[in-house]
Amino acid sequence: MSFYEDPFLNGIAERLNSPDPKVRRVAVLDLVDSGEPEAVELLIRALRDEDASVRAEAAKVIDEFDAEDMADALLEALTSADEQVRAAAARALADLKDPKAAPALIAALQTDDAFVLAGVLNALKNFRLPQAKTPALQLLKHRDAGVRREAVAVLGYLRDEEALAPLLDLIRSDSSEEVRRAAVGAVQFAEVAKISPALIAALADAHWQVRAEAAKGLGRLKALDGLQALIDATTDAYWQVREKAAEALGKLGDPVAIPALGVCAADPVSNLRKAALGALGEIAHPEARPIIEAALDDGDPDVRKLARWALSRLPA
Repeated sequence: MSFYEDPFLNGIAERLNSPDPKVRRVAVLDLVDSGEPEAVELLIRALRDEDASVRAEAAKVIDEFDAEDMADALLEALTSADEQVRAAAARALADLKDPKAAPALIAALQTDDAFVLAGVLNALKNFRLPQAKTPALQLLKHRDAGVRREAVAVLGYLRDEEALAPLLDLIRSDSSEEVRRAAVGAVQFAEVAKISPALIAALADAHWQVRAEAAKGLGRLKALDGLQALIDATTDAYWQVREKAAEALGKLGDPVAIPALGVCAADPVSNLRKAALGALGEIAHPEARPIIEAALDDGDPDVRKLARWALSRLPA
């Protein structure tokens, strides 16, 4: 048994040795009330308890503790047969901030357990470690889409040119829409000319979330070669894609988009109307005046507010 200066912790330690799992579960709850750093040791013990209900209780309170002191225990918990423990450990790993945990995380990538790999990669992206690049590149070919998605995120955070070509390949050909969407976001560290063709092509992706992410990226990068493709995207079957396309067109600032934005400004979806009015205000061209004035009587007060703002942006 461990002995602590705090008698409260000693009491919890004794109860964690109880043969009754109900007593051990209550002891876990009491751990949260202790502000002592040594309480982490007892939580780790509870995470390794032979009883699944005790492990699950410990998993629920992980977020109340400093995860920096728990890297090894959390990595072990990722392999637990108990789903609650695994999920809680993955969440806690994502909050790791101590660089001292990095070597253990890199070493943990040797497993083939997809859940463990995804959790570790999710934690690693916060560190932006150059040594994470090679394993992340290798894991872009992993059979599990969740692992590939998290590997993409690590590489996006690293902003390394060596990763650009494989990430562009994923945008074009990965079987998972989650991975393609993540890759669209991850490549946006590179020069516009190198990635805009892939983002423009992604506006025709089979999944609407990929198309929306591509539209958002083209706007953020102010990719002028994407102008016509974004105008075409304002007729997408999904309003969320039309919304991102409208917002992007505002960032590009070309008056040629005004007719398409006018159609969006009359759409039944108020979020799309707001995006269109915002874009027209950014473009600030006199040709948009009739569209903006018509929106002054819109039924949505937020649309009317944006219309007044857009009108104020027009030259006198």
